[in-house]
Amino acid sequence: MKNKYILGALLICITSLFTACTDDNDSNPTLIQPTEFVLNAPAYANETVDLQHAADVAFTWSQPKYTAENAPINATYEVQLSPTNSFTVSKKEAEGDESGDKVADYLAFNKTTTLCKTSFTGKEIDKELIGFFGWTEETTPNYQEVYVRVVSYIAEGTKRLNQIESNSIKLAVKPFYEKLKDTAPLMWYFVGDNFGDGKWGNKAVATGTSRFPMFLDSECTYDKNSGEGVITYLNYFTSQGWKLLPEDGNWDFAFIADGANKVVNRKGGADGANCWVDPAGYYLVKVTTNKTTKESTCTIEKQDITPTVYNQICIIGSFNDWTTPGENMIPVNKEGENHVWFYELKVDPGKVEQIKFKIPDNWDTNWGFGSNDGDIATCGKATNGGKNIGVGEGTWYIMFNDITGEFSIIEKQ
Repeated sequence: MKNKYILGALLICITSLFTACTDDNDSNPTLIQPTEFVLNAPAYANETVDLQHAADVAFTWSQPKYTAENAPINATYEVQLSPTNSFTVSKKEAEGDESGDKVADYLAFNKTTTLCKTSFTGKEIDKELIGFFGWTEETTPNYQEVYVRVVSYIAEGTKRLNQIESNSIKLAVKPFYEKLKDTAPLMWYFVGDNFGDGKWGNKAVATGTSRFPMFLDSECTYDKNSGEGVITYLNYFTSQGWKLLPEDGNWDFAFIADGANKVVNRKGGADGANCWVDPAGYYLVKVTTNKTTKESTCTIEKQDITPTVYNQICIIGSFNDWTTPGENMIPVNKEGENHVWFYELKVDPGKVEQIKFKIPDNWDTNWGFGSNDGDIATCGKATNGGKNIGVGEGTWYIMFNDITGEFSIIEKQ
């Protein structure tokens, strides 16, 4: 079977923007409720899609008519999947039902589009099915029928205006079992004149030299499907410029200045001034993340604190046989006071390394966390003399804040 499934000829989808508005004026057409749009029957509809080997399962559909003149409009499209062709209770809605009475009969893919086409890998579809059915290695079937449809709407903040659903199409798939991992928390990265080498490197390879991740919030629960939540960063800020970048380093969706101590997301628009604080001092930056990068929000709050300043913080543990003084962590600030430290640690498959944070000279000041030595944790508030922190297999960005004791262990993507 071919790895790439082509779903018929692609329809031309006009994606130029205009402001969605229910008020009619000379420049804005009136938004109307579409009556139908069509999800095209795929060429592979009569075959069984092998999800383990399908590289590209593609879908295309027609554009709903949102204006009487059928003017181009930037609609959002969401793909939904149901095993029964019943789309009444979503998986997300059922999970949020505290009574437990609601039972999901469909799931919605997190990835949306503004085009009249999209595609998923077989593994992406398989992951969603395993999560929906709760399959184990023993219960995963060799054959499963599913129904796919597309939902179109006009996005206005969190609202869905003039929503309409397409027809549904029946597909046959061959699942395979793969142990699920929770989606990693969404992360944002600082770059700027006083961050690391000050070279404003926006690529992943620059992590730890030009760009540095924020902190997972030890008091925040992250959505296991989307990775959404709250991330924070507390340090001394000079008056020098900086920006905040999403994981992929895309400048078009960076946070830029909206005045001193205020930022705004570019949302794909024109570039703006570098962010800055006034006066220089201690600030807490907090980002509420959203799967759609442009919908994430950020605040900056001045902090009235006078913390102890350390010239160096080290990380020590089983990975270096607890050899003192330990390995020097990288200071995030290039100059001036610094309280945030970075280290990249690789842990071999099947192993758990134990770590602590300490000052170089002695063990009088050291930080640990947890109930028992070696308990794995990805974030927390370490305390002086606490337990050894466990780090599982993988490559990790380790962040430590010597003001609060907060640590954050972020998987390298």
